Amino acid sequence: MEPTVQQDIKDVLAQVLKSLRSDDPTAMLELSNHTIHDASIFQDEDSISFAVLVYALSKTIQRCKEAVCSYGQFLAPLQRAYDAIIAQDIEQYRKCITQLLREIHKSDQKTSIYIQEVLDKARIKKGSKLHEHGISIARTAELLGISQWELASYVGKTTMQETMGKTVAERVAFARSLFT
Repeated sequence: MEPTVQQDIKDVLAQVLKSLRSDDPTAMLELSNHTIHDASIFQDEDSISFAVLVYALSKTIQRCKEAVCSYGQFLAPLQRAYDAIIAQDIEQYRKCITQLLREIHKSDQKTSIYIQEVLDKARIKKGSKLHEHGISIARTAELLGISQWELASYVGKTTMQETMGKTVAERVAFARSLFT
């Protein structure tokens, strides 16, 4: 694992633990966006999987709060992942990430399909962020294990929403500014 990525994961993981202990799961969504920077630069699986994990964890915890259930089962595996990355035991860290994904899967009492959907959506959403950082759709889809079609569809929808609320004149003025 790249030392810069390892340091960033360690720092973000500490903040994730802090946000869980202080009952502030919304901060985790911002934290997962932060990890995209490393993923776009290094294009490594560790930072991408970590960003997806943090996003899926934040969504699962948000749902847990709405259903008034506990999410304390995530603290121990997160702490073990943090301890492993501090000790520079990358294999143990990766095992902890796998265990966390299993815990997220088990936490939903209704159906395992929801968790798969969250993870799929997380991959696609994080893929669009990678694409925004200049990584091609093909490379991003390959890194995340999703289809180019799904990613392109999502990127197309998000790009369209960015222009919503702007008048035609504003969009034309912006387009002209690109060529002057």
